[in-house]
Amino acid sequence: MTCREAITQNERVEVGFCIDDQQGLSKSDELRCVRLAADLGYSSAWTPSHADATAFDRCLAWHHETGLPTGISVVPASGKPVAFYAKHARRAWDGTGGKFVLGVGSGQMDRAAEGMRAYITELRRLLPPELPVYVAALGPRMLRLASQVAEGVALNWCSAKQGAWSRTEIEGGAAGAGRPTPAIVEYIRTAVDPDRVAAGKVLEQSLLRYALGPTAYRQHFERMGFAGDLTVLRNAKALPSPTFLSAVGAWGAPGEVRSQFQVLARPLDLPIVRVLVTRPGDAESARLVLEECKPDDTH
Repeated sequence: MTCREAITQNERVEVGFCIDDQQGLSKSDELRCVRLAADLGYSSAWTPSHADATAFDRCLAWHHETGLPTGISVVPASGKPVAFYAKHARRAWDGTGGKFVLGVGSGQMDRAAEGMRAYITELRRLLPPELPVYVAALGPRMLRLASQVAEGVALNWCSAKQGAWSRTEIEGGAAGAGRPTPAIVEYIRTAVDPDRVAAGKVLEQSLLRYALGPTAYRQHFERMGFAGDLTVLRNAKALPSPTFLSAVGAWGAPGEVRSQFQVLARPLDLPIVRVLVTRPGDAESARLVLEECKPDDTH
């Protein structure tokens, strides 16, 4: 089974979903949401990861509950040695019958492009050869590296224009390396609430953690033309402008969000709805997001 087959189930559907532990859902509510997503036609279930084995366990539980292919996007390479992630990736691969993708990001790694090349090379030696490895990338150096060494490239917080630029960089890097273009995937943070202000607020808080956080993300947003917004955010302790917010996420009341998601999804092979709940632990809020962007209404 190829990486694209594992993710898209022979391309019947091309939308994944993500539920992360920061949404505060109980285990029972989380599984109910995963079952709902499967019933709605989502093709794959994804989760981010800390530097531990929890995300691998979640992938196994979700697959056993629904049969869906699963993926982690991404484990932080700086958090654990290669052998740790390889051990648990093999466990997830075997436990899902080959329906698992491992995404890897540099985390806090110094000299990330050089370090990740060596890390991925070592990782592959310990994995089943068929297990797809995706690499997280934002800037041109990491995009080129990912295009040369991975079956997929995991983007993050991209505007539609930035997604299209990233695709061009990836296609060029792959062509230069004499290999097929990797699958291009991305989390699209999505918040839906009858109170559209509440939906905007939860997306704001998610964006702020990145906009005011790691240097790589500040540079990423600057490349998209938001340097002025970042200066205001840092100096005035303000909230992201609606323009900034809408460029990189989808939010609003039911019926308002699907079209935003479609625009952000266009440059991608696999858009992934990253569910943001407007109240921690609110399964109904998660349901609204999944219903809003269900695949048969997306393409």
